[in-house]
Amino acid sequence: MPRIDFNTPLLWLIVPLALVLAPHALDLPIWISLSWMIFALLSLYSSQRKKTWPGWLKMLLSLAGVAGVLLQYGTVIGPQGGVALLVFLSGAKLLELQTTRDRLGLLFVGCFLLVAYFLNSQSLLMAAYMIIAACGLVAAMIANVLTSEHINAQTSAQTAPELRATLGMAGRLWLQALPLALLLFLLFPRLQGPLWGLPQQGVAQSGLSDSMSPGDFGQLTLSDEIAFRVEFTTPPPSPSALYWRGPVLWDFDGRTWQTRFAVPTTPVPGEAIGQPITYAITLEPHRQRWLFLLGLPRQLPDKLTSIETTLGPDLQWLSKTAITQRLRYQIDADLNYRLEANALSTATRSRTLALPEGNPQARALAAQWVNRTANQAANQTANQTASGQAIVNQALAYFRNEAFFYSLKPPLLGENSVDDFLFVSRRGFCEHYASAFVVLMRAAGIPARVVTGYQGGELNPLGDYWIVRQRDAHAWAEVWLPKLGWTRVDPTAAVAPNRVERGLNAALPANERPAGLMTLNTTWLLPLRQSWDLINNQWNQWVLGYNQDRQRQFLARLNPFLATWQGMAWGLAAAGGVLLLIASFWAIPRLARVKRDPASLLYTRFCRKLQRHGIVRGEAEGAADFAQRVAQLRPELAGPIHLITQLYLGLRYGQAEADRLVQLKQRVNAFKP
Repeated sequence: MPRIDFNTPLLWLIVPLALVLAPHALDLPIWISLSWMIFALLSLYSSQRKKTWPGWLKMLLSLAGVAGVLLQYGTVIGPQGGVALLVFLSGAKLLELQTTRDRLGLLFVGCFLLVAYFLNSQSLLMAAYMIIAACGLVAAMIANVLTSEHINAQTSAQTAPELRATLGMAGRLWLQALPLALLLFLLFPRLQGPLWGLPQQGVAQSGLSDSMSPGDFGQLTLSDEIAFRVEFTTPPPSPSALYWRGPVLWDFDGRTWQTRFAVPTTPVPGEAIGQPITYAITLEPHRQRWLFLLGLPRQLPDKLTSIETTLGPDLQWLSKTAITQRLRYQIDADLNYRLEANALSTATRSRTLALPEGNPQARALAAQWVNRTANQAANQTANQTASGQAIVNQALAYFRNEAFFYSLKPPLLGENSVDDFLFVSRRGFCEHYASAFVVLMRAAGIPARVVTGYQGGELNPLGDYWIVRQRDAHAWAEVWLPKLGWTRVDPTAAVAPNRVERGLNAALPANERPAGLMTLNTTWLLPLRQSWDLINNQWNQWVLGYNQDRQRQFLARLNPFLATWQGMAWGLAAAGGVLLLIASFWAIPRLARVKRDPASLLYTRFCRKLQRHGIVRGEAEGAADFAQRVAQLRPELAGPIHLITQLYLGLRYGQAEADRLVQLKQRVNAFKP
């Protein structure tokens, strides 16, 4: 196989397309990426060998790509199947680049694929990379036009335009378009809903689930992904009070906690007892239905980007659809409150006391606490609240005083999982302690349930906001006591108080701490990490989160009239007029200089010489096309005409070298039709 010459104009097409498709390769099947690379190499080979591929082969390859995508995804439409097919066909199209129109069409496909990747990732790094790829596409379009004009006088072979000049022209076009893009971003009316709103297919996401089994939360500690960020507009609570409430689990089958059927929708039976707080949460998409709360909300937001939500009597806040887009909401809440303090319904009491068969040792331990409490209160007035609180205290003392250990690597549990944990292994993570505690409470006749969510977080002092990560996932218990209602009890705090006060890293044994967590939180990398997160947070808030409400708030600060539809229209018209005026003042002198360009003046003199002999250049006829037509009409003039045209194009689109201008002047003066 002959050696391929990589100094070819075709690279102006392949390289920018490869930049666009590189991020897609992370999500596409390997056979599609390999096929595209093979098509690119074959197109380079055929370009050098002047080889054309038969039509039946190209058709067969296209059909094979359609069949492969259908087998892989079951469809050729949608965000995944459609993009995969388009990537494959863009590679196949490299084998069929006959005209300038073919190349431009393929570059326009590259523009579509560039935008399509934002359905997968809208991060700041990806946006920066895509700007580079988009600049490459613009440069490729410029190079494609210049390539069609640059024709070698002897061989009529295409030559690649100069890299530096082409990229410089693309950069100037980007800078010229930037003010208009910024203007449209700020003032063009935003539609209600997310910017990238195509339907999302289900993708696995690390985070909380609607069930809890031994070992579930231990796996989350290995994830540094951000769950949400929080900004307090009132003084924030202490870290030990940051219990971000998520799924509430009511039913236990002996190993797994879940909610088998929905809790009846009733008004929240809550009563605030002081300490109001205000906070705003920016929730990352987790493809589940729950939203997170701290405290008892006084009032829920009226609308959340067209998402309809309900707040259950157990303070579980649910959306009717999965959260697939970043969401921001502000809550006024009371940190201290009583929930359902008066009485429990018969159905609720029965459900929160239900236990499956098994775990006899745990039941016996709970019975001991009940008997002990009853004996202590035999000579006193019956007080159910005090009795229930006494049993809770005995359970916490049991965890605190016995040899229990907080561990990410507990041993496996048997059929009686709670007994095995309480009396054999005594090693576990938060879900082990929360599950065992609720079982003990139910066995003692105290209504109880499991609550999951996140506890604590990391304060970013640079932006004065809290970062809650997946490794902050936590499980705790709620018990119901007369007159107090549902009361939070965290048995993990009895075993590892540092988990609540100082976070996960302080609570775990040194040999179990995630290496990445120790490195990032204890070295000079921490300020860099916080700075980068601050930049990402601003990107999320003011670019990705620049929705209808944010736009109106921002414009209202400038002028209340701008926050209306009429104001936005007038603002766009006025600002657009100013930009047009500035562009006119910038462009008119340049146009005048173009008219005085020495190379253009010399070429005009050359054309006038031909015109006097009846050969007139058309108004839309390019210099290269005009040279070919004149050479066909007057073959004896082909050499001088091609040489003058080559010198002129080199001066106009390449480097304006003085010796070339002198040569052009000499050739035009000596030219005699």
